[in-house]
Amino acid sequence: MALEEYESVMRKGCRDLPKLICVITGKGPLKEYYSEMIRNKDFQYIDFSTPWLTAEDYPKLIASADLGVCLHTSSSGLDLPMKVVDMFGCGLPVCAIHFNCLAELVKHEENGLVFQDESELASQIQNLLTGFPKTSMNLEKFRKNLELFQSKRWHHSWKDTALSYFKK
Repeated sequence: MALEEYESVMRKGCRDLPKLICVITGKGPLKEYYSEMIRNKDFQYIDFSTPWLTAEDYPKLIASADLGVCLHTSSSGLDLPMKVVDMFGCGLPVCAIHFNCLAELVKHEENGLVFQDESELASQIQNLLTGFPKTSMNLEKFRKNLELFQSKRWHHSWKDTALSYFKK
């Protein structure tokens, strides 16, 4: 697990990384499974919260975060993770697990990072948060690039991407 690796680095005396507060939202079928897994770990540098948030509170929480992680994979390979859309809408950079069409949304090294496995996620989290909050250059770059994402509205994006297919 990526967070176990983070914890291990912290226990070895690394002081360039911050303590983490991980907020896991939702009420999906695996929530209890992961909650139990977390309870059975002895984290000293990572705290967890698993709230169910109202529609009004959800974007406030996301906007207050420094980094989002998306573990959504598409069973069809065609749908995009709405959690990432929510995060991007609040200006939150993400680390997202790779699947076929994810690149339509997450531009690796531009508005976030894409990972293949837990080891790569662990490395990305550590790299992004080293020196936090003073030297988080990539997080700042991703946030600035997300401002462009936020300025592009659905209609404009649809015209640029799909309209030409319907004019044939």
